[in-house]
Amino acid sequence: MTTGQMSPFIRIALYMIAGWLYGSGYIGEEVRSLITEDPAVAASIEAGIAAAIGAIPVAWWQWARKAGHPT
Repeated sequence: MTTGQMSPFIRIALYMIAGWLYGSGYIGEEVRSLITEDPAVAASIEAGIAAAIGAIPVAWWQWARKAGHPT
């Protein structure tokens, strides 16, 4: 699954998390609308999540190499 295909799922998760945080009182209406309605903020959060997901195999490989496991 490429980043372009994953983007709708990340956007849905972003809406769900922002709604949960807003409903729990952790963030206000202004922050919730900034996260969900501003395309630049949403795109940067999506890019960060995609980069974190992409870094997992590299981190796993580096850890396995340091631990002496076959890579």
